[in-house]
Amino acid sequence: MKGDGMGENSMGAGSGSGEVQKKAQKEGQKKEREKIQKVIPENRKAKDTFFKKIYETEERQRKLASFLLGIKGEKVSAANVCPVLFGNKENDFACLCDDVFYVLTEEQSSVSPNIPYRLLEYATAGLRSMVDSEQLLYGRKRVFFPIPKLYMLQVGLEAGTGRVPEAIRYDMRLSESYMAADEKYGEEIQKPDLDATVHVYDFRMTLDEMLAYIEYGNIPRRFEPYNNEVRDYALVANGITYMQRTGRDGRYAAPANIKTVAQYLELMLGRGIFPDLLSDKEVCDMTMAQFSRDDILIYQGREEGREEGREEGREEGREEGREEGIKAFILDKIEDGVAEGIIVKKLRKHFMLDEKTAEKYCRAYME
Repeated sequence: MKGDGMGENSMGAGSGSGEVQKKAQKEGQKKEREKIQKVIPENRKAKDTFFKKIYETEERQRKLASFLLGIKGEKVSAANVCPVLFGNKENDFACLCDDVFYVLTEEQSSVSPNIPYRLLEYATAGLRSMVDSEQLLYGRKRVFFPIPKLYMLQVGLEAGTGRVPEAIRYDMRLSESYMAADEKYGEEIQKPDLDATVHVYDFRMTLDEMLAYIEYGNIPRRFEPYNNEVRDYALVANGITYMQRTGRDGRYAAPANIKTVAQYLELMLGRGIFPDLLSDKEVCDMTMAQFSRDDILIYQGREEGREEGREEGREEGREEGREEGIKAFILDKIEDGVAEGIIVKKLRKHFMLDEKTAEKYCRAYME
């Protein structure tokens, strides 16, 4: 990624002309950065999730980029992309920081080993959108790119401590998914020529940890160094998931102090977490509907039905919520790389469908 060094080596210039070439390359980099701001496409119709809602302001984008990069960023600009491979689904968060770093971040509520490839696709699509394709493919001049940095925020709940990592920070690599070759070719097999590293912040919690936080405000010790909005988001996400499953899964003990998701959001507001957002009813409604998509049917169907105030309206509301719930469930599993057979099984379990109907829904939304 170091443009100056690469330029000097490829040109083979002597010491006299080296400074001139360095200056020319820096000028070229500066012009490319200015172009980048003009050509990045922005999808303004992207689904409005709570994670995106948090980071829709420039100040919060700057703070997030600064935290992830470990620097004090001066300016940021949104740079989300929608790769065709993923059905034009926009990534969760991407920005240019100081016109130098291209920061891509995915929020993940289920564990997926395929995140490095997903972020590689997003990064490739984003970098491609920042330059003139003709110049990139056929031009004689070097094309300069911002430095891609890949991150994932992992949230979620685990029944036991064995599946929750001791460290919040660790890395995932695309090369971990490559086929093993050392057994056949020995230790001298060359390293892969393509890799991608994703820096993970894993804020998963056990059920006991989540209950202790809800009832007493106790934060897991490994969370303590991260007193920021990234941690706050994880606490909101994990708590909503916990409350949605309480009463329907025996492993989730009912908290003594609250009974509903709405009360949990009020609890978070009282603890000073996202006061500007959680004091807004529309944001709270959106947040409750987003998390734990397995449960979206219950929220949408019942709420829409209640608003009708009549039996016919309630039935129509439930049916519409059911269809939306099934669609959201399938698309979410596809995004996480879940096999079709497993999706069918989960559809049958969560939506009480027969196998034939579940397969029909699956095929309809996987096309």
